[in-house]
Order: sequence, then structure tokens, then C-alpha cells
Amino acid sequence: MPVFELLRDDDEARTGNQILSRPGRILLAVGILGLAAAGPIAGSIQPFWVNLLVRMLAFALLALSLDFVFGYAGLLSFGHAAMYGAGGYTAALLVGQVTPNALVVLPASVLVGVVVAALIGWLSVRARGIYFAMLTLAFAQLLYVVVFTDLPATIAGAETVTGGDNGLYGIGSYELAGVGFGDPLAYYFLTLALVALSLAGLIRLANSPFGRVIQGVRENEDRIEFIGYNVQRYKVIAFAISGGFAGLAGGLYVPFQSVANPGLLHWTVSGELVVMVLLGGMGTLWGPMVGAGLVVFLEDRLGGVASWEVILGTLFVLVVIFAPRGIAGALISLRDDPSGAVDSVKEALKNYVREVRD
Repeated sequence: MPVFELLRDDDEARTGNQILSRPGRILLAVGILGLAAAGPIAGSIQPFWVNLLVRMLAFALLALSLDFVFGYAGLLSFGHAAMYGAGGYTAALLVGQVTPNALVVLPASVLVGVVVAALIGWLSVRARGIYFAMLTLAFAQLLYVVVFTDLPATIAGAETVTGGDNGLYGIGSYELAGVGFGDPLAYYFLTLALVALSLAGLIRLANSPFGRVIQGVRENEDRIEFIGYNVQRYKVIAFAISGGFAGLAGGLYVPFQSVANPGLLHWTVSGELVVMVLLGGMGTLWGPMVGAGLVVFLEDRLGGVASWEVILGTLFVLVVIFAPRGIAGALISLRDDPSGAVDSVKEALKNYVREVRD
């Protein structure tokens, strides 16, 4: 079966059936093995590339978490930075003050992400569409202000908790069963393993009865409620699950960077995350991960170029015009109908020129 057989643009692609099939599992295993091999190769060339790969994986996990709730439940969140930052600060505080044990810190980051997301979701799910998105943005910015002003220290009468606008620095790395992860390559394998497990878990969840229900909520919320499902409860649960994986992404990112600052919770992180999901292909799980990795890579490589944001913005505009379903959608179209995909690009260009002239 061709590789592109995995990338079916139908309900099976959205629920992960194709990835759960034998060819899909093989392709997923090959991809993970390829990434596992890429780490040592990158490290042998230059250690910096391992650092970049870890950051790409962390943001791929963050994009995966948003796609689960955005692409499958139809809940556009502009507040995912809240769970990401909360998980990161949890890891920073625990590693610095309690223990560097990964079996303690990472589950705590997940738990904090779940709790923050459940609270934001419970307060927001009664709204729909852009109103829901604005509420999540507002709550995330509220948490950003709490961290930026170090409100916990003020309440507790302590000298510092979050570090205020300076953040927390000099955060150590994880340990597990006496093995340290201070070496970038070891940390890379830890991150890769957790990202792979997260992807497998969300694929299974999206393919479960729960996943079917939240997809029904995305397609027709009123009908799902009419047949007896508690829509708000399903939304909150989906949002909480998504927040847990976002917290895990923060818990992986912060100790590796050795710093936690309020910028982790800023709305720009959430906005960039939405761009990653749309660029990669919403509702496919693997597509947003590719989009996130591509954006992080381009930001790093183009960072030394003047007006690099213009280049990245131009790329995104081109994807929106010629591949509105993102990278994943383009690959799906290319697999299903190669000649038709080319014709679609030509037609999109003609339509764009026509709109500009009009």
C-alpha cells in the first residue's frame, strides 16, 4: 500500500483509523525511528541541532494538543499558552524546590494543565465560536498578569514565587532512576518518547466513542445535545485533556531551556500556535505537528535575516491561497488526485488574481 494511503481526507483520517491500521502503524513507527536516528546524526554534526530538534518536538506536542480540541471538537482556543505556561512554571518550581524526578514533575505539569484548562473551559464553553475564543484569550491573559506581577508572592507574603517579569532561571534538568538528562541528546530521546506516546494516545482517543461524540459536537452541536449528550460536559473534558498535553509540552520545554518567564503565557504564543495548526492541516493530528516543526525551524533559521517575519508571513499566505487545508490537505490531495491537485493550484491562482483585480 502506498505511503499516501495513510493520508485519507475523510472521517477515517480525522478519527485516526488509517494510522491505527497496519500500514499506518508501520509508517508511524518508521517516522519515530527516523527521528530517533536524526538525534545522534544531528548531534554529531553540531550539538545546536539537537537543541533545535527538542524545541521542535515540544511545539509539535503543543500543536497536537490544540488540534485535538480545535480540529476535533471545533473549539478554537486563543488561550492555550495558559496551560503551556502553567505546566512550564510547575516544572520549574518543582525541579528547583522539590525534586528533579521526571516521574513526579511531568505528571504534575500534566495535572496542572488539566486543572487550568478545566477551569477555563468550564467558564467558557457556554459561549460559541469567536466568543469562546475571546474568553479563552481573556483568561490566559489574566493568568499572564498573575505571573508577570508575581501575585502568588504578594498573597503568600514571600519574596518571590514566579520571579515576576524576570522569571525563573537556572532550572536544572530531569532525573529518572538515577539517570540524568542534562545531556541534550538524552533529553531529546526523553522528549521524543513522550511526544510519540502522546500522539499514539490522542489517536486512540480520537478514534474512541468519546472522539466520535466531540466530532459530532463540531459538526452539529444542537443535534448532539438533542439526542441526549451533555455537550458542555464533553467540551470541558476535551478541553481539559488538551490542556493536559499542553502542560506536558511546557514541562518538557522549560527545564531544557533552563528558564521560565511570563512570555510562555502571552497571547502571542497562542496566536502562533493557531498559525502552526492551520499551516499543518487542522483535524489531522500529524499535520499540525509538521506545521509546528516547520515554523520553529524557519523562525530559527531566518532569525538572522532582516524582516524575517515578512518571509514567514508570505509563506503562510501562500499556503492559505494554494493549500487552504494546510500541508496535510495538500498531501492528501496529491495522493488522491495528483493531476487534480495541480489543477487546483492553477485555479486558486486564477481566482486570487481575479479577486485582486476586482
